[in-house]
Amino acid sequence: MNFSRFLVLLLLLTTASSCEEDSIACTMEFRTVTVMVTGPALTSYYTFRPATGDTIRISQENVGGQAGVYPILDDSYQMVLEGRTENFIFRGFINDSLVVNESYGISADECHISYVSGNLNVTL
Repeated sequence: MNFSRFLVLLLLLTTASSCEEDSIACTMEFRTVTVMVTGPALTSYYTFRPATGDTIRISQENVGGQAGVYPILDDSYQMVLEGRTENFIFRGFINDSLVVNESYGISADECHISYVSGNLNVTL
């Protein structure tokens, strides 16, 4: 067998052996779905999960502490949501007054969460 045929055969075998339906290559990024709130800074916020009644609190530092950007949900919920979409409600407060009450659809695949629906830019 000449060298060029050997290389072609080797390439075909390598390609065929790496094509497994179950293998997924996930990126190493850690995703966070965020909302940009224009206006006065929120004094507190959380995400409510209606399906379970859970209150989810994610630090604003997880999104770089950027002014006006608040986390709704992050990849720590990927395994919980894998293969489906669920509704979440972001609630933001100034002092004790509710000023943001927005609903978001968020889904997840085998690797990350993803934004599906909802207002990502809120003006107070």
